[in-house]
Amino acid sequence: EPLSQELEVQDIDAHQLFRIIVRRLRFQCEFVLRSRFDEPVRRCPFTVRSNGIAISGVTSDGGVATVELPTGTMVFHLEPDATSAFVATSFEVEVKENGDFLPLRQEVETKSVNVQLNLITPDGEPAPFCDFNLKARFSQDGTMSNDTPALSLRSDEGGRVSVVLALLEPYIFSVHPTHVGCEYMQQEFSFLTDRQSITVVVARSVLGMIQEENVVFVIDVSGSMQVYLEDVKSAVNLALVQQFHQMQRHFNLVTFTEGQIEFRDDLVPATPRNLEDAMRFCQHTQAGGGSNLAAAVRNAFRFKKAEAILVITDGKTEVSEDLLTQVKVHYLGHPRRAKVHTVGINCVPGRIKQRALQSLAHLTQGSFRSVCLEQDTFVPVAAGQKVKGIDLLDQQYVTTDEDTITDAVLEDPYSEDDRLQR
Repeated sequence: EPLSQELEVQDIDAHQLFRIIVRRLRFQCEFVLRSRFDEPVRRCPFTVRSNGIAISGVTSDGGVATVELPTGTMVFHLEPDATSAFVATSFEVEVKENGDFLPLRQEVETKSVNVQLNLITPDGEPAPFCDFNLKARFSQDGTMSNDTPALSLRSDEGGRVSVVLALLEPYIFSVHPTHVGCEYMQQEFSFLTDRQSITVVVARSVLGMIQEENVVFVIDVSGSMQVYLEDVKSAVNLALVQQFHQMQRHFNLVTFTEGQIEFRDDLVPATPRNLEDAMRFCQHTQAGGGSNLAAAVRNAFRFKKAEAILVITDGKTEVSEDLLTQVKVHYLGHPRRAKVHTVGINCVPGRIKQRALQSLAHLTQGSFRSVCLEQDTFVPVAAGQKVKGIDLLDQQYVTTDEDTITDAVLEDPYSEDDRLQR
């Protein structure tokens, strides 16, 4: 406020001190604005009004509204725009004569809006027809939401699904296999969002549904496959139990490095004894050495009963034009025209390795499946973390405990083959 005070100045050379008493009209106030789950109210306009006075500002990235206010009681108006996650809120603030103010912290409600979830695989492709559950992590009183029913949802052909969510509130997203040969891996994670469109990464299972009745599994066990081998073993074991047990189907397993090791000399029926022996065969398989995919595929075509050859590899092997020509010849000469289905582990989309495996599959009317796996360490897996074998005799079929694949390490985008071409 205006100040007027008389001062008496003496006619002396010494320094003179004067005490001027002023009355402060405004005090700097910092109001902390948070959501129910302590998310800051960022970059949100506000206005404080009192007796015809309006003071405006914008909250900081930390959700703090800093404003100079006079003493007294005023009304704080939070004025979020239409795209904000927060609800317009008004509350009283009080500034005392000594500069103290209340409230120090204010909770702000968030909007419930229609949010579009865009489900994609780690290689960036849409994840169509993915069945998943969505559940609020906490109830309205802030306690863990154990009894709240989950929403059962399914993505459309483009991997999209819309659902009403409370913004900036935690939800649990979970994919649980609902049928044999499920397309997507089991995974579960928590998330919250302030956006009306988000992208969710879901990982494909290694094998998915196997359509053919007579199948040869051709498994790359070269040195580069060491970091993925445990997951591959579990996936093959699970497929044998879920898709071959008690079925009139036949199978064989072939592992390859520079050479091949066959489980049996020919395809065998999926009896409990054969399945248990096959899983023991997988369990004792170790990785190491080079990779001769060409020889392994040629050898697989000698199984005349086979309707499909399912190749699992990380693609770190040569797929030459000569191999493609040979595969075409073997395919056309095979009595059942056995298709070659390829599973490429952590192959960068559009790079040479993925294109080569795609060409190998499409040449025989087969399919290519891009899979992203986390790299295992070389130490043994602790008991209970991951199932390596399944006992058919006790009828307890336990699936593997796969982690969420959101940060799997892909191969170097500029592989040796690419560098040579560049």
